[in-house]
Amino acid sequence: MPGPSRRLRSSGARRPALVWAAVLLAFAVGVALGGGVLARFTTDGDLKDLRAQVERLEGANAALTDRSRAADAFADAAAPSTLGRSLAGIPVLMVVAPSADRGDAGQIGRRVTQGGGTVAGTLTLTDDLYAEDKAERLRGVVDNAVPNGVTLDASLVDPRARAGDLLGAVLLSEGAVKPPSNGRTDALAALKQAGFVDFSGPTVPGARAAVIVTGGTVPGERAGEGQGIGRLAAALSRHGDGSVLAGRTGSSQGAGPIVVVRQDKGLAPGLATVDDADTVVGQVSAALALAQATRGDVRAYGSGIR
Repeated sequence: MPGPSRRLRSSGARRPALVWAAVLLAFAVGVALGGGVLARFTTDGDLKDLRAQVERLEGANAALTDRSRAADAFADAAAPSTLGRSLAGIPVLMVVAPSADRGDAGQIGRRVTQGGGTVAGTLTLTDDLYAEDKAERLRGVVDNAVPNGVTLDASLVDPRARAGDLLGAVLLSEGAVKPPSNGRTDALAALKQAGFVDFSGPTVPGARAAVIVTGGTVPGERAGEGQGIGRLAAALSRHGDGSVLAGRTGSSQGAGPIVVVRQDKGLAPGLATVDDADTVVGQVSAALALAQATRGDVRAYGSGIR
């Protein structure tokens, strides 16, 4: 009977295919399950390694924090003997950049006083001073505000550098000679009215030395600000008995203003720098660097020294 025979042969032919399909399916399931288990064990291993790395980093960070606190405590205790009367009788101008921390400026002023100096006055720089779209306006205001008897350095092309030269000329003097008050009030008033600087009172008293306080890391897109602060500070330092540019941690990296000064062989010899003014060590160093600069010993201090 041909009919049933064909059905039996057909059924028998399908059996090997079904068997192989079942084998392949089982193999695939096994691989999937095995892979999942292996993956889980691998992930667990990776997590253990990550946990160990995190614990090591946390331990190292705690050790560094403790070391920093100890250094700050030592600097605070040693400050009176370190500074002594090194700034005795020296009036100091505090110049505060837009990115500066007011707390840093206050603590540096405290160290100046601790060394026998006095904070004669504070001049605050504004964001407009470093705005690229206001550069030509700044140049015009500066050039028109130069008092009689004052000549700005013709080699200074950058408007911020010219502003620093003007500020130094009207605010800083060498030795016991006071800077001439004639024209100072008008020059500062012109800069203030234009929105480039700010100060309280009718004017800013003259001084013999200056501390320019700035912030920390400067993003690449604001590199012009770092350049501007560095060049203004360097031009200002051409006047008076000595000046220091003090920035927070990060100010000596990338586009920071201290980078501008330290990498320029024409600027570095005339302007002391401190790149960790957000620490007690840095704040004491700023006062110490200023005292040394008034004696012609210009140095660089901070964690960014290479």
